[in-house]
Amino acid sequence: MTFKRDIHIVWFKRDFRWHDHAPIRSALASGENVLFVALYEPSLWNEQPYDERHERFLWDSIRDLNEIAGKEVVYFLKVEALEFFKRCLDNFRVKAVYSHRETGIGKTFVRDKDVASLLNAHDVSWNEWDYGGVKRGLKHRRNWLKDWYDYVDVAPLHTDINAVQALALPNPFESWQHSQSFEPHPYFQKGGASRGERVLYSFLTERIKRYAQSISKPLASRKGCSRISPHLAWGNLSIRQVWHMAEVVELAGSKRNQRAFVDRLRWQAHFIQKFESACSYEFRPINSAYTAIDASKIWDQQKFDAWKNGTTGVPLVDACMRCVAATGYLNFRMRAMVVSFYSQYLWLPWEAGARYLASTFTDFEPGIHYTQFQMQSGYTGVNTIRIYNPIKQSFDQDPKGEFIKQWLPELKGLPLPHLHEPWAIPPMMWEMEQWNIGAYPKHPIVDLSSARKHASDQLYGIKKTKASKLEAQLILEKLVNPRAKKS
Repeated sequence: MTFKRDIHIVWFKRDFRWHDHAPIRSALASGENVLFVALYEPSLWNEQPYDERHERFLWDSIRDLNEIAGKEVVYFLKVEALEFFKRCLDNFRVKAVYSHRETGIGKTFVRDKDVASLLNAHDVSWNEWDYGGVKRGLKHRRNWLKDWYDYVDVAPLHTDINAVQALALPNPFESWQHSQSFEPHPYFQKGGASRGERVLYSFLTERIKRYAQSISKPLASRKGCSRISPHLAWGNLSIRQVWHMAEVVELAGSKRNQRAFVDRLRWQAHFIQKFESACSYEFRPINSAYTAIDASKIWDQQKFDAWKNGTTGVPLVDACMRCVAATGYLNFRMRAMVVSFYSQYLWLPWEAGARYLASTFTDFEPGIHYTQFQMQSGYTGVNTIRIYNPIKQSFDQDPKGEFIKQWLPELKGLPLPHLHEPWAIPPMMWEMEQWNIGAYPKHPIVDLSSARKHASDQLYGIKKTKASKLEAQLILEKLVNPRAKKS
């Protein structure tokens, strides 16, 4: 007769670290065998919004977990979650499962419901913790801000790494081992709690000095901003760890820079909470009055491809799109601008653009991405409708054209200020100077002035309607902190 081993399972999702991890702490407290596992689920990862850059980041993160532990204790398995847990139930006596609640996409929510049903049918408890101060099932935001500050003020949990032991998997699991390895990439950020801590420390002790003057600029932001967003999105660092480190480390920058940075930690949690409370952000306009306006947009593959490939003829927009595709990073203002250009100037349906951009951001965080995409598209009925002027942004944020020249080498020969708007160059000057810009368009794919006016008329027209105002009030009551009604 074969006896099954008793095990407890820690399921890593978007929380790839050892410390400040309540599920790990609770599982280790059992004193019994603990299986640590992360899953690469083909049905989830083989299509947008996920991309190889996300898989790379997870691969790095899991290697880092094992390096910190000094042995292979976290298994990275390529298998659907439901299939994995079924096999665990067949081969072990599963006592309990431990994880954080994931504010993920629709597919992960459905998957979790299926796993919960399976575990419940076998009388296995699934112990879940809210994550990052974000609460599941919240009906309103009246006490959210106070509760969030209470959450981050608590000292981060410490895990005794020596208590983490390897648990050998039986043969039926071996075929699922994630065997893919990755060569170093020249631009993508690498994952891992150790790297996340180093990046954060270098920011707080040195780079924060340049924070205020760098945050809006596509080139300067690459070093002047914290660059911890992927480490937060995939849980190499917890919000609480960052919060406390910002208090403990002797900061190199001004109090203004420190406050601006710390405020963005609350801002991050605020938007993830919005998505947790209204996951329909992923699939349709949160203000249903804008559903009709999005449906009225006509799909244009040529415009989409030009935006995606960085060939719209608007240099800063194109440089941003090429940069994020190649590197996985773009600063916040430029993200807002390329969304505005897609949704408002090109007047394309929002969902395809949102899915594509999600696949390019190494720091893809559903709660921030979908809420921000709709806000920058002008679809909430609550926020000020911002239609970014890409030419003004180009002169303001890349005045010397250094970022544009880096990502649009075709335009290196153009002098300032013509680099920002090549279509303004008189035909005679083109003839005299003989500039060669290859196949890059001499004119934008749309007339910027008329496109902007059309978008403004349409979006403000909907915002003024009774239906939009009623929806906006409901959004304010459910998703916005009372002290900050238009955040």
